[in-house]
Amino acid sequence: MRIRRMRLARGKTLFRSGENLESLHIVRSGCIKEIDDSSCRYNAMINFALPGEMLGLQGLGNGRYGTTGIAVDPSFICVIPRAAFSQWCADSPRVATEFIRLVAKAGSAARELLALIRDKEALARVSGFLLNVSGRLQHRGVRGRDFRLGMTRDDIASYLGMRSETVSRCFTELARRRLIRVSAKRVQILRGTELLDVFQGV
Repeated sequence: MRIRRMRLARGKTLFRSGENLESLHIVRSGCIKEIDDSSCRYNAMINFALPGEMLGLQGLGNGRYGTTGIAVDPSFICVIPRAAFSQWCADSPRVATEFIRLVAKAGSAARELLALIRDKEALARVSGFLLNVSGRLQHRGVRGRDFRLGMTRDDIASYLGMRSETVSRCFTELARRRLIRVSAKRVQILRGTELLDVFQGV
């Protein structure tokens, strides 16, 4: 079985919670949102997967997807069959090491989110979210200070535990302070150090 590439239109589902995990997915371009649609956390937004990031790792234990993945923007995805990936790990220590790193990174991302929203005011949460997206993009060699933020305000609000109206007001306030520039879906970080100060409550 070989890696294949696929294009996913905006709003289309890549995988659904509870389905058998047949493949892992790497986002090449675009963005995939992950929703926890279990009964206890109905439609909770838990992740936005950006270019270079992998989806499906958390489901390897029980062989089922634990979330539902939906394209925020038109996205190109690399589809890696689970069987092929397992064989690569068995055949190559280097691949296995990289896999362990990705699993650890996926776990730390969840902890970073908790740190992001815990005990923070609304403006700090939005500032931290923008810095988080910027840093992840820069880490993967993508322009991180001027980027398209394809997700809706409702999606961001669900992710941060806020109301969408509050998210919009925070964007407006950060733009008023000239820390960011917003044009439709495009965000430009103008003064990253001061944006970090807002996040840290300095």
